[in-house]
Amino acid sequence: MKRFNYLAIVLICITLPLSGVPEQGIASWYDSDPDASLTANGERFDPQALTAAHKSLTFGTIVRVHDLSNEKSVEVRINDRGPFVEGRIIDLTPAAARALDMYERGISPVELEIIYTPRIPESQYNRPGDTGWYILQLGSFANTKSVYSHYMKLYDFGFFPQIEVVQNHLLRLSVRWIPEHQKEQSLMILKELGFESPLIRGDIPPQ
Repeated sequence: MKRFNYLAIVLICITLPLSGVPEQGIASWYDSDPDASLTANGERFDPQALTAAHKSLTFGTIVRVHDLSNEKSVEVRINDRGPFVEGRIIDLTPAAARALDMYERGISPVELEIIYTPRIPESQYNRPGDTGWYILQLGSFANTKSVYSHYMKLYDFGFFPQIEVVQNHLLRLSVRWIPEHQKEQSLMILKELGFESPLIRGDIPPQ
């Protein structure tokens, strides 16, 4: 994995809109139990807001939902995860469902058009998977020469290594800015380099 290839992939991820081929499937709507009223990004669920749940889109993404049965459309902001029913691609709030005139029907065939994807996900959490980016903590070392050797090897493989001082004398080595679609490949490469079980943490996108 050469550095210029890795950098190119990262720059594409953070500068280009995630438009591509429109996603088609079934939309449904959902409400919230009063005792479990937080969405997956930490916001309070609001049935009157034009928001929605999607399995993978970045929190804060604006999606135009086209109802294929009546040609109506509504723009919603992704702040939750779901739906977890096969064939369904988006869960709308009651307000968004009413805007499409599908509240009474419950489900409807739709096409999703991505209008905007934020560079930094709109989430109150920084859990692995929330942001779409990862930092992989590789270990802490007392030997400066050993850490430097690891650092340069990781750099040569196209990673973005980081060193932090912990407990006043140990050097913690991590690699930052691993995008979701390269996580498994990166873990395989790190394993080949001798890093068997990195600690996986959420990260913010490159600035």
